Amino acid sequence: MARYNHLPIFQKSYDLNLEIYHTTHNFPREYKYTLGQKLKEISSNLLDLIVVINSQQDKVPYFPKIRMQLERLRIYVRVAYDLKIIKNQRLEFLNRILEEISKQNEGWADWSKKQSDKNQSSLKR
Repeated sequence: MARYNHLPIFQKSYDLNLEIYHTTHNFPREYKYTLGQKLKEISSNLLDLIVVINSQQDKVPYFPKIRMQLERLRIYVRVAYDLKIIKNQRLEFLNRILEEISKQNEGWADWSKKQSDKNQSSLKR
């Protein structure tokens, strides 16, 4: 079984997941079970996706799914801000984490593509 907990993207996504849970804990009841639940679901799905990707031989097709989860999180965090559920500092903090994860995703995707290309060229020999 592939190890995922040593991956920086997993560690940062885990931190994000915890922050989402801490943030939504303080949501007003009106939003806790709608918007709050949506944020928790997406951040948890992101963690699951990283674990799944890390165990795949060909990781390349999966990276757009991480991008999509990150974009969904950005949108819903922004909705929470626009509804004045979270403050400006919280929005900035969560967006910084999302940006770091996004950069790590792109780096992992580039590395995986190079590995895939290298494996393809060695098979042709």
